[in-house]
Amino acid sequence: MSGFRLVHDVQDAQLIDRHRDRIGRVDDVVLELEDGRPPRVATILVGGPVRDARIGRWVLALSRLMHRITRMKSDGVSRIPFSKVREISDVVEVDVEEEALESEHVERWLCERVIRRIPGGDREEK
Repeated sequence: MSGFRLVHDVQDAQLIDRHRDRIGRVDDVVLELEDGRPPRVATILVGGPVRDARIGRWVLALSRLMHRITRMKSDGVSRIPFSKVREISDVVEVDVEEEALESEHVERWLCERVIRRIPGGDREEK
C-alpha cells in the first residue's frame, strides 16, 4: 500500500468485508501518537455515536436518548484495527466478517425491534 490521503481516501469510504459484502462506511479513524515517531492510523471506527457526532449535536443527543430508552448494553461502535485493512481503492477492504461487528448487532436489533414496526418497514431490500 503506497501513500494515501487519510480524509480523502479513507474517511466516508465504503467498507467491504472479507466476503465482499458492504458493511458500512468509515465514520472516523483513531491515530496513535508515540514520542519521536510520526502518527499512525491505529483503528477504523464505524457506526453509532461516531457517525452521529459528525452529523451534528442534535443527532448525537437523539442517539444518547435512544440508547437510554432502549437500555442497549453496546454503544454500537465497531473498532476495526487498521492492520485488518487489505486494500484501499475506491473502497476500503478489511479482513473482518460483518457478523462480528458491534455496529452490525445494533443495526440488526434496530431493524427487528424498531424499523419493522413502522408501517412499510417490513419490506425486504431489493
